[in-house]
Amino acid sequence: MNLNFATVSALVRLTLTQPRAAAERLIAMNVPDDARWLGFVIVVVLSVILSHASLTLMEEETVSLLNVALMQSSVLLATVVAVQGVGRLFGGQGTFPDTLLLMAWLQFVMLVFQVIQMASLVLIPALFGLIVVVALVAFLWMLTHFIVALHGFQSALKVVVGIIFTVFAMSFVFAILLTMFGLVPGGV
Repeated sequence: MNLNFATVSALVRLTLTQPRAAAERLIAMNVPDDARWLGFVIVVVLSVILSHASLTLMEEETVSLLNVALMQSSVLLATVVAVQGVGRLFGGQGTFPDTLLLMAWLQFVMLVFQVIQMASLVLIPALFGLIVVVALVAFLWMLTHFIVALHGFQSALKVVVGIIFTVFAMSFVFAILLTMFGLVPGGV
């Protein structure tokens, strides 16, 4: 595959308009495992840079780049493991390398939304909230169709319900673990 601007932008457009077809195309590319991991790392680095820049634009308290990098890589890796594990639990056929590829690509596409959000903060701050909502809906839509393509599921609606329940379950478990380790928000 020739990775030039035209190819990448065409795949981004396909992902935004027909995410299932984009996922199938990505899987069919048979990208080597090292390139999948390299893509994962590159997406984390880009995400860290954009997140740090966003926090600076919003004049929020600056968080260390290392903490942002640890959080971004942990969340993305947890997403890969959850998509793979929960999908397989419900009879899905996807492999870990394909899951890694698709989640890294999805994060790359979401960086486009992050850039748009940053631009809105500078140019039209009133649109920021709307762009966040549109990005969240687009993420859920693309994630659903990526999971359908990855695992060979038939019902996108069942996948959406599965995503929602998985997020709640993971949040609950994460909250319990944080509490067990004494890492609760201040004042509690």
